[in-house]
Amino acid sequence: MGMFLSLSGVIGKTQTEVEKSLNNYSLSAGGGFQKENLKNEHTNFCVIKEANANTTVFYPSGYLEWDKSSAFISKELNAPVFSFHIHDGDLWMYVLYFNGEIVDQFNPIPDYWDDEISDKEIESWKGSAEIIKKYIPKVDAESIRKYLVRWDLNNEGEKAYDNDQFTNEDWQFIDFMNKIGLPYPIDDAGNAAGPVYRLWTKELKSVPVEISKPITESKAEPAKNWWEFWK
Repeated sequence: MGMFLSLSGVIGKTQTEVEKSLNNYSLSAGGGFQKENLKNEHTNFCVIKEANANTTVFYPSGYLEWDKSSAFISKELNAPVFSFHIHDGDLWMYVLYFNGEIVDQFNPIPDYWDDEISDKEIESWKGSAEIIKKYIPKVDAESIRKYLVRWDLNNEGEKAYDNDQFTNEDWQFIDFMNKIGLPYPIDDAGNAAGPVYRLWTKELKSVPVEISKPITESKAEPAKNWWEFWK
């Protein structure tokens, strides 16, 4: 199995503001949120980091509510919030929310789950540098435009920009986050680069430290979009 990651990138809000909003979401979802010194393999391991006047949330590995919590934070804080996801090590994607509503979305392989989706659906996942610029004026649209392309799977290993660290692969979202001004809350050694928290909801149970096990799948079957079938 490849890598699965989920994050929220909150624009223009402090760590404290995001902490409070994520706590409110967790309570609304039948769970809780609190600072705790957990190891990164713990089921409820969550990290928050602030930099460049923006804040990123790194969710637990088995957390399936990244879109819901991103939308909640966006509405409560009236802020642009990216919901990032790496799926099985094959691609990275985002949904951008403002005031709780989807304003932009990107997937470099839009027919990844269904090669018979409509042209309209494919078009909806193109992403827009202009829309991002609208909601984040400090961003240079030309510095991110080349990320928002449909991948040619026959030409893997190409960088969007010469100074990028990654090519057209799952980790390319790190280069994208850097251009947006969002910090990545895990360091090069794989350790938390910000405060660690325990995050749990009705779907993601709180697990005691001594019996924590990484979650690779969930029996919960909430309403799904077509790109979330693996849940």
